[in-house]
Amino acid sequence: MSEKFKEEGVVTLACGDETCCPTVDFTNPEKVVLKDDFGGMVQLTRKQWSDLKDGFISKKG
Repeated sequence: MSEKFKEEGVVTLACGDETCCPTVDFTNPEKVVLKDDFGGMVQLTRKQWSDLKDGFISKKG
């Protein structure tokens, strides 16, 4: 990941439409919650979040 952001609070991801953008919520110390534009939500443990990031970084190579 070339651009870094602080994993604090709720991070709104950039999108083309200002009315609704995906978010990543770091407010719970035990989990990370990703929400999409359509009301979908994924909850990950902090370990799962770390593994996901590591997977993307290793694939980028």
